[in-house]
This record gives sequence, C-alpha cells and structure tokens, in this order.
Amino acid sequence: MSETAINRHAIQAMIASQATFSVSDTMIKLTTTHLPPGEIMAIRGIFGVFLLLGVIFAMREVTSLKRMAEPMVLMRAGLEGVITLLFVVSIGLMPIANYTAIIQAAPLMITALSVLAFGTAVGWRRWLAILIGFVGVLLVAKPDTGGFGFAAWLAIACALLIAIRDLVTRKIPAHVPSHIVTLSTTVASLVLGVTLTLMQERTLPTMVDYIELATAAVGVTAGNFCIIMACRKADLTVVAPFRYSVMPFALMSGYFVWGNIPDVWAALGIVLICASGLYAFHRERRRAPAALTPSPADGS
Repeated sequence: MSETAINRHAIQAMIASQATFSVSDTMIKLTTTHLPPGEIMAIRGIFGVFLLLGVIFAMREVTSLKRMAEPMVLMRAGLEGVITLLFVVSIGLMPIANYTAIIQAAPLMITALSVLAFGTAVGWRRWLAILIGFVGVLLVAKPDTGGFGFAAWLAIACALLIAIRDLVTRKIPAHVPSHIVTLSTTVASLVLGVTLTLMQERTLPTMVDYIELATAAVGVTAGNFCIIMACRKADLTVVAPFRYSVMPFALMSGYFVWGNIPDVWAALGIVLICASGLYAFHRERRRAPAALTPSPADGS
C-alpha cells in the first residue's frame, strides 16, 4: 500500500475516533441529568472492562495483563480516573461543544508543560499560538465579574490533567501494548466510580441508562482503537491535526440533542482554539515530527 493510501486510511481512522468519542460524550451527558457521577463511571467502567478483556482474550494476549503493574502505566491510570470524574461532572453542567472546545486546549498545554518539565525549546510563534488558544478558552468559558464558573474551572482542570497524562504516556515503555494501557485506565475509572458510589446516595438506573452507558463504553473503546490505528500506521504530522474534527461532531450533538447553539463569542473562541492548535501542529511538524506522538488513549 502506498504512503498516500496509508495516510488516507489513518486520517479516516482519526476522524472515526473523534466521532465515536463524541457519541460517548453525548451518552454520558444524557445520563448526568439523573445519575450521580460515581454510578456513571462505575457502570460505564464495567461495560468497558468486559469489552476490553474480551478483545484481549480474543487476541490471546492475556500474559500482557501483568504490564498493568508498571509504574508509568499505574500513574497514567490514576490520572485518567481523576480526568474521568472531572469530565463527567463538567460535561453535565455545560454545553457539550463548549466543554469539547476547552479540552482541545490540551495540546497547547502540553507544549507549555514541556518547556517547564523538559526545557523544550519553543519559539515565539508557538508561544503566540498558545496565548491565542487560551484567549479562545476565555471566550468559551466566559468568566464574569466573579471569575470562571464552576463547570469551566473543572473543564480547564480536565484539559490540564489530559496534558499531564499525555506527557506521562510518552514515558510508558514501548513493550506495553496500547490496549493494556487502555484497560488500566478503564479499571482505574471503574474503581474510582465504585468508591464514589459507596460514599453517596445511589439512584436506580433505568434500562435506558444502561443502554446509554453501554453505548458510551463501546464508543470510547472504539475511539481508542481507531486513534491507536491512526497513530501507528501513518505520518503523525499528517494525522494529528484531524483530532480537531471532534468539534463539528460536538456542535451537531449539542444542536440536535439539546438545541444548543454557541453564541458569537463562544464560536469565536472555538475557532481560535482550533486554529491555534492547528498552527502549533504545523510548527511542530517543521521542527520535529517525531515529537507529535499523541496519547494511545485520548478518550475521557
């Protein structure tokens, strides 16, 4: 297969991953109106763990399960558990497109954190892109005279932790399979969800809730596998910018399911976040293509 065909298939896989992530986010948001976060995390986690274990057994890679105990894998799993909690709470309090837009600032945060943690050299153009991206976050989050709203703070914290998670992911040894990393994060979210459920008043889920959360588990698992396939087979500098294709899916979901339409300032903020992120990818491509490796599991 030619390099062009490989890149084309990888781009299709990346777009498919963002579509399935958006489906998962939509299903989670639908359940937040009447189920507490702990139960949502626990139920989705159960479906996700069984689904991933089925895949691992089908691939005959049971012996790889021991890799879940490696320090970097455990650290990433712990971060993912907290990210999932922040995600479930914040997406229930704000329009899905606004939440998704703020999360798209994570790649910009990775660049900023790389400077602080690793002394990475970043030129003035990428610093300008980061600044513009954060202006976009301000426009989407809409701080008033009292500062950011609670949901906006949670989404920003979620984006920051995603950036830290992705930096940790780069330190995971290459011999650890991506589906094992994905399973470890799913288990961590499940354990945290069960813990929260035991500490709070429980609500009896309906059959519709189970269907929605099962769909969410399938969506996030399928998204992870699609993004892994996209990132391992093609030129990452070609594929990575297509992660921003999640925004049209989030906007459509917000409109058709909840009737949400971003106002002018939020729409401008979304454009600034995506444009600055794409420009940062462009500068990184010219500088060091190998540094663009995304996380093997981008879903929340």
